[in-house]
Amino acid sequence: MPDYTNNPYATGQVITDDGSVAFDCSLDTQRLPWLTLPPHHPVVIQTQAFWTAVGASVALSGLEATQWSALTWIDWDLGDQSGGHAVRGVYTRDESSDNPSYDVVLFNAAGAVIVTIRGRGVVFRNRNFEKWREGSKEEARKAAPQNDFVYAERQALGLTRHERVLVAPFATGSDYVEALVTPQNGFPPGNPVIGGSGDHVNSTHFHEIARQALFLIKGRTDIDTSGEMTLRRYVELGTPLRLNIHEDAERAITFELEQMDRTCAEITLRW
Repeated sequence: MPDYTNNPYATGQVITDDGSVAFDCSLDTQRLPWLTLPPHHPVVIQTQAFWTAVGASVALSGLEATQWSALTWIDWDLGDQSGGHAVRGVYTRDESSDNPSYDVVLFNAAGAVIVTIRGRGVVFRNRNFEKWREGSKEEARKAAPQNDFVYAERQALGLTRHERVLVAPFATGSDYVEALVTPQNGFPPGNPVIGGSGDHVNSTHFHEIARQALFLIKGRTDIDTSGEMTLRRYVELGTPLRLNIHEDAERAITFELEQMDRTCAEITLRW
């Protein structure tokens, strides 16, 4: 069962007069190793998106201990990262839809906007989440590789010591990039900067996989991206997935994420 009250990142939530939620952001790199990454890094943005939305939802009494939440769409616009990581933020809920919809704006110490995040999701009750997921996991285990997946070279991706390679090499002229996220390379302790339930490949992995794929396709590692993701179904750990290149433009790229011949997500990166 999720523990939404134990929020390591967003704290001090205050509901303001207009109904938005103001909060403080942790800068504790010992407790949160992902904060050693740059402010516009995908892992940072997606982790911030989760904890800020969860913290505000709890403050607004919109998320209970017997509920699970699932992100279905997220969009992020990059601002200024020159002033360091976020120290505070504001969460605003859109009350016009049945499912949770929200905006999060994060500010650095100088008051500049680092990123604006918009998201939608679903909240559902399921007292036996693991049993509900059992069938999909079993199907994925049967499709898992026999230790023959080859990962790209770290140098080609410009990764820091805390980051892990999640994609295969890209063949010039190909229309896809393969990836494989496992419990070992996708979560602590093997991957110290990406967290989650450990049940499935999550949105943080999606964004980071897309970034790594973009670097291989473009042959450069200096691109920071705004973008959006639509998430349609769970993606399983330990089973290869494919980022099909749907559209490749000068300043944007769109991937369709596929696993076991099913489209699971669409990801667009813009720079």
